[in-house]
Amino acid sequence: MSERVKPINYYRRLFQTSYQLLKVRVINLGWLLLLAILVTLHILMLNPGLVATKVILIIGFLSGLIFELNLILTAFTTNKTILNQTDLLMLTSWHRLGKRWLQLTSLVVLLAVLWLPFGDAGFTAPVLNLVMLPIKWVDTVVLQRRIVVAVLIVLYGIVLYGFLKLLGFLRVTVKPELVPINGWHRLVWFLRPLVAIWLPMSIIDHLVVHALRGLSSLLSNGVGNGTSLVTLVVVIIFSLISLSLFLLAMVWESVAQPDFQPEFSEDEAHLHSMAWFPTGLVMLLIILFGFQAFHFGSVAASPSLTIAHRGVIGNNGIPNSLDAFERTVRHQPNFVEIDVQETKDGQFVVSHGEDVNLKTETGAKISNIQKLTLNQLKKNRAEKDGKTTKIISLASYLTAAKKENQRLIVEIKVTPRDSSDMVQRFAAQYGSQLIANHDFVHTMSYQAVLKLKQLDPNLIVGYIVPLNVMSIKNLPADFYSLQAIGLNTTMIRQAHSIGAPVFVWTPDKIADMQIMRVLGVDGQITNQTTKLQQVNRQPVKQFNWAIVENVVNQFC
Repeated sequence: MSERVKPINYYRRLFQTSYQLLKVRVINLGWLLLLAILVTLHILMLNPGLVATKVILIIGFLSGLIFELNLILTAFTTNKTILNQTDLLMLTSWHRLGKRWLQLTSLVVLLAVLWLPFGDAGFTAPVLNLVMLPIKWVDTVVLQRRIVVAVLIVLYGIVLYGFLKLLGFLRVTVKPELVPINGWHRLVWFLRPLVAIWLPMSIIDHLVVHALRGLSSLLSNGVGNGTSLVTLVVVIIFSLISLSLFLLAMVWESVAQPDFQPEFSEDEAHLHSMAWFPTGLVMLLIILFGFQAFHFGSVAASPSLTIAHRGVIGNNGIPNSLDAFERTVRHQPNFVEIDVQETKDGQFVVSHGEDVNLKTETGAKISNIQKLTLNQLKKNRAEKDGKTTKIISLASYLTAAKKENQRLIVEIKVTPRDSSDMVQRFAAQYGSQLIANHDFVHTMSYQAVLKLKQLDPNLIVGYIVPLNVMSIKNLPADFYSLQAIGLNTTMIRQAHSIGAPVFVWTPDKIADMQIMRVLGVDGQITNQTTKLQQVNRQPVKQFNWAIVENVVNQFC
């Protein structure tokens, strides 16, 4: 059978094959058990703790998937006599598993890794959030994150090649009469199901969420809650079915899309039907998960602290400038967040360095703040969008903030060019003043966090986490600043379990702000503070769509 098929025929044959497979009782029972484990894991992930139970369920799910894939491959390649006898089918499958368990185990593990960019299916992203890096590695990973990301992309390509190679190995092992396919030609086995199944699922799920968002302001609380809950349950069911089809399609593709038309004997016909009791159990678990997700999302959606990112609101001035600060404080944000860097003479100026053009009086571009003294920098200027301002010292900014009674969050920009005692001098120069003004400090260097707390335990110090793929439980801080991209409830609950608030950066759209509120963040570092203030005044019913969105993001 040629693998080049028309789309309509492809879907028809895939759905027909799936339907016929579900007639094999042991296959549909096994698949329902896997879905039950997966949904139970979803439910547990909404609650803190129970790490050992979650790990056991994850191992159970992956182990069960190995057995189920082997059972499907056996069904594809066995005769109708064996299919008609459940015990014989299980025995045959077990014997074949003994010959290919290593390949199937490797295949499932590699698939879990490959799936990371496409949705966490309920557990992979939270599992990454449980990974505890040694503290001495943390700063290396964070500060060299561009290199780390590049390495991860290369590793992803290697994993994908290994996954396809294993699929090719199973192809000729399961059906020796098939012609081996080598190299990247096997990529179609992964990409075609991705485009044919996962992509439409993702589009449909997000269209449903978009429609629900449009209705949110029109529905009353009771009707809106009911509609959102029903929509959530339907989306979960649709996504689980689609992901099941996606996985089956990859296996089906790799063995040349075989026709599967089993003929069951009359004596065994009653056994070859959907197991409705387990199906009902899975449905109840999905409904329970929907209720819990909706409940936790509604409870979590409390107003967020408003934090003006780099001291600006929209385009009201150059970031980190006093001109922008004076305009921003009129809107009364809870905090103004600024960036601070060290100068050549060990002083500190308010500047990010990358979001503006720094130039000398003669117009020459400044590429490295650490090469100039404070007095030299004061003679220079910062430019952005046709606006110009003077670079100021942290001392001047703190004076202006105290005059306006405005609290600050000071980000210490740590670079390899900093002096060895930079953190100590920062604490000595500004620690007491920041404490007296009830200001906070945060930084992307965890070693700097530890030093600041050691030098002055009363200083409120937060840790900026740019990659939401590791546990923060062994990285204690007074608060955490987490990136909005990839943020999930697991990290937020980790922080809250040790009594630390979570600030998120940088949601600027109203929809993103609503999603962050539903996740339960304590504050939002944004360039659009006035929009966040508007979101804080909105009733919880307008966030129902965001609860569904957060669940959808777990699948796509």
